[in-house]
Amino acid sequence: MQKALSTLQPGQRALVRAGTYTQDLVFSRAGTASAPITVASYPGETPVLRAASTSGDTYPIRITGSYFRLQGFVLENAKGISSTNVYFDDGADHVELSKNEIRFSQDQGVFAEASTRDLQIRGNFIHDNGLGHVPGQHQSHGLYIQGANHLIANNVIAGQPFGFGIQIYPQNTGTIIVQNTVVASGYSGIVVGGGGGVSNIRIRNNIFAFNSQYGVARDSTCPTNSFADTNVLYGNGSGPVQGGCSGLNTAGGNRTSNPLFVSYAGLDLHLLAGSPAIDYASAAFSPNIDYEGRSRPQSLGADAGAFER
Repeated sequence: MQKALSTLQPGQRALVRAGTYTQDLVFSRAGTASAPITVASYPGETPVLRAASTSGDTYPIRITGSYFRLQGFVLENAKGISSTNVYFDDGADHVELSKNEIRFSQDQGVFAEASTRDLQIRGNFIHDNGLGHVPGQHQSHGLYIQGANHLIANNVIAGQPFGFGIQIYPQNTGTIIVQNTVVASGYSGIVVGGGGGVSNIRIRNNIFAFNSQYGVARDSTCPTNSFADTNVLYGNGSGPVQGGCSGLNTAGGNRTSNPLFVSYAGLDLHLLAGSPAIDYASAAFSPNIDYEGRSRPQSLGADAGAFER
């Protein structure tokens, strides 16, 4: 794996066969806008990436390069109280992280630091991060995203017991969060804001359901010029949207009735007939496919959440 990450040229692609790859992978190269570098699973197979390090904070993969795609892997088991399964830093830009399963980190599922920009986190299953959480450890989230101009779309984010499903904090501008289904977070489905400056965030067409606190929460330092509307918000312990923040605009409205999952207990988050998410999404913020690659819309309009019915 590391040889591929170290030698691929713009426009080249490596397909990785099934197996467990235990390496501390680093991608630092640069593709181009017209010829990105791609590392993907071999069709019909699912390789697993784990870190080799056994002490300190570990990362199955660290990405510092640009114009790169990572698709179709299981990324798991990062260890350490500040670990993450996918680590974007040192100015990583124009990277696509798609169709992966990201699970069982002791801390974050995905972490992007403040110098990153134009990341696309699309169509991933991000779940059960915070595994092995220890007393005194900070919050552990599915996605902890700083930087600028990212797209977070069509992800299923479930079961982060010690944190938020998505944290947009403490510095971020221009990030769009659309068509995700976020459930069973130990805190809120998403939190936005922070002292480093958070602005121009769009939270639209998502389902935030059955999270312990709010569906959409704000930090004590509010974001500015940000919007959270056309979402379905239901069964969140503290309510749909945390108030007291004029910079987080909900004027477009949100629906607060049961999204009618096929089986929440079985984590089948497809929609049943009659769901308030059906045909509800804002067309301007709807990708043309869903989590499974199904085209949107299938009816009068696109559905909110990761799955199009």
